[in-house]
Amino acid sequence: MAKNLYAGLTLQEVQKTLSTIRPYILRSPIIRGYALEVLLNKKVYYKLEYLQPTRSFKVRGACSKILSLENCEEGVVTASGGNHGLAVSYICNELKIPAIVYLPANSGKEVIESIKFWGGTPVLHGSSWDEADVKAQEYAEKMQLPYVHAFDDVAVVRGQGTIAVEMLNEQSDLDAIFLSVGGGGLISGVGMVAKQMKPEIHVYGVETIGAHAVTQSFKSGKIEHLPAITSIAKTLGAQQTTEDTLARIKVSVNDMQTVTDEEALKALKFLLMEEKILVEPATSCIVAALLEKKFDLSPFEKIGIILCGANVSLRELQSWKVT
Repeated sequence: MAKNLYAGLTLQEVQKTLSTIRPYILRSPIIRGYALEVLLNKKVYYKLEYLQPTRSFKVRGACSKILSLENCEEGVVTASGGNHGLAVSYICNELKIPAIVYLPANSGKEVIESIKFWGGTPVLHGSSWDEADVKAQEYAEKMQLPYVHAFDDVAVVRGQGTIAVEMLNEQSDLDAIFLSVGGGGLISGVGMVAKQMKPEIHVYGVETIGAHAVTQSFKSGKIEHLPAITSIAKTLGAQQTTEDTLARIKVSVNDMQTVTDEEALKALKFLLMEEKILVEPATSCIVAALLEKKFDLSPFEKIGIILCGANVSLRELQSWKVT
């Protein structure tokens, strides 16, 4: 029997989740992207998800999952490349419960300190998110604590899908939505919900080369595994997605493309200089794909872009020579 991909992700369920998480998240604003409009000759609308409490969309999924848990007073365990761990730490701090966050051993000092700032306990393990994730699941099982997956969880995906509800309620005339992809939780949630609200809308994903496991899987139709994450967009750093996530993407996403790190940094600088918006490369890659004409925009008049994260440090900007 084929799996019901909409189980837990119906529009009614997502709307209910939005009401549940509302006290803990921002109804992020939508603004016009006037500078990008000049170059694309399209109406552009930015959804400013980077203004969420921990400066990424991840708070939606983390809140959705953790608020659905019972008997989690002893704490929760997760693994993260950064943004998801910050989000879990944030909501756990709000609820006064411990958060144990496994991170790759090469995580930046800023990420580690931010996890601590939000009340989480960082644990370093492995050279990638995938290795940290395996260890986190082992620890959660050993300690009998709830485990919160970064993207392969219906409650997390449902939380990310609330972005589409807000976006299309406010800007119902969008022809297409563009967003970046890590493990696939954001694009599968937004895609599944957006297509329920407006079946004719197009949904497009972007990854950087070196963190493009989902794009490879989308194009081949099967799970593809990256041997290592080599992109600077480390928050996109899942070496592979999951069967359920890929299945949702297949039915809700129109196309996916990749850009280079250099193209993502060029777009980061464009957003900073022309739109006065500072985001991380894992977000600017969306704009890079549009600037590099990776998608055919000719059928569209109005496009929406989810600017999903802004956790970038001055040290990183200097090392990338963006400044």
